[in-house]
Amino acid sequence: MFDISELTIRPAGEADREALTKLIQRKSFIHRHLGWGTPLDWIGCQPFLVLEKKTEILAALACPPDEDGITWLQLFAAAPGFSIHKAWKELWPQAERILGDSGAGGTVNSLVVRPEMDRLLDKSHFLEIYQVVVLIWENTRAIWPHLNDQLRVRRMTKADLSRVYQIDQLAFELIWRNSLSQLGVAYQEAYSATIVELDGSVQGYQISTYNPQGGHLARLAVNPTYQSRGIGTALLADLLGRFQDRGILEVTVNTQSENQASLDLYQKFGFNLLDDRYPVRQYTFPG
Repeated sequence: MFDISELTIRPAGEADREALTKLIQRKSFIHRHLGWGTPLDWIGCQPFLVLEKKTEILAALACPPDEDGITWLQLFAAAPGFSIHKAWKELWPQAERILGDSGAGGTVNSLVVRPEMDRLLDKSHFLEIYQVVVLIWENTRAIWPHLNDQLRVRRMTKADLSRVYQIDQLAFELIWRNSLSQLGVAYQEAYSATIVELDGSVQGYQISTYNPQGGHLARLAVNPTYQSRGIGTALLADLLGRFQDRGILEVTVNTQSENQASLDLYQKFGFNLLDDRYPVRQYTFPG
């Protein structure tokens, strides 16, 4: 048992990186945002708080806004044997106050994959606003739809990122948009990053990754003005062909359960919808 009076909360700093790495790597309770980079990339941004007893970090919570003012719960971790309820009860009100005092306010979002985290957020008035679903493509069940022969897919370059960012802003609701710096990280980490140009400018792009379990389509977007012209189909066909050439025969993708346009595109290639569903919860600041 821990005496609350023995616990202190402070901002995380660069000197905490090693201890936070160990916290994440131990058999701790971990919630982390499934974005680009690692939660520790946010050290130095606030709120990124640690809860400690003397010099031992027992829990951490990070939810700093990105440069576009969009805020996700990037990290919540509690050491083995330390109550996640106590950790959340101590850390979240402090993070909430920091965001409120800074004027960031607005909303805090969280994509939830663990039931325990879902219950914590529910009790703190994070409301479910979406459900994210998972689809899988298997080479043995692949379907190859007709392609627009006039479209050409090429590799993305760093010079394309500013236009890719513009497409991202046009194609997605605020909550799902990536900042320019996040897209830069995504580009660096990608297995494949490709674009389609029309009328002299980038009008669609995809970014994907892979691991020993298979490939993953992390991001696909088309300029809304150019939708229904086969751009998404061309990008996806090219990507699946690249995965096949690499010997990667299973590919996953996530989308919102109500995003019928995305579901139709993926199912056109033979993606199958899995039973997995993950809630997206959102906390809205009063006023």
